[in-house]
Amino acid sequence: MRQAPCPRCGVHPNICVCDACQPISGAPPLWVLQHPSEVAQNKGTLRIATACLPDLRVLVGETPADFEPLAIRSQQIPMGLIYPTTASAALESAPVAQVREWIILDGTWRKASRIFLSNPWLNALPQFHFNAAPPSRYRIRKASRDDSVSTVEAIAHLLSQVAPGCDYDPLYAALDTLVKRQLAQMPPKVRQRYD
Repeated sequence: MRQAPCPRCGVHPNICVCDACQPISGAPPLWVLQHPSEVAQNKGTLRIATACLPDLRVLVGETPADFEPLAIRSQQIPMGLIYPTTASAALESAPVAQVREWIILDGTWRKASRIFLSNPWLNALPQFHFNAAPPSRYRIRKASRDDSVSTVEAIAHLLSQVAPGCDYDPLYAALDTLVKRQLAQMPPKVRQRYD
């Protein structure tokens, strides 16, 4: 008999990490623009961030119509976008005190680029990239760039820079649990590729 998916995160109990997610307080308001193709990804790490950060808001879409309320809000509240562009500044050394809310794009590089290019209002925001993010611990997913980090790692690094009083370690702890549980489901020969 098949096990029912977790009612909270919607994934199989063998790779559910809800039990490893501890709530985090003190984070600034965070928005994640998630590409529709990422919603059903069992390997996606956004579910860790949403479990640990109860105030994190996720908007799924690609076009300006999908994000219109946030676009309007961005004209009223100072927001910053975490996305590397030719105009982005290094988060670790940039002045960010004026930024009140943060936006992160969730998707492959190509899908995140599509969201960025399809939404001119994002280009009007201050943009930031990571200059010194820790190496990715998310070794079970291939990335096209060496400096790639998962969405939950991007959020953790963002918090480490802009919310010094916020304990972001639960994000990494849950990610490590996810990797361990995903590896446990793989046949030994496949698992060896990630050791």
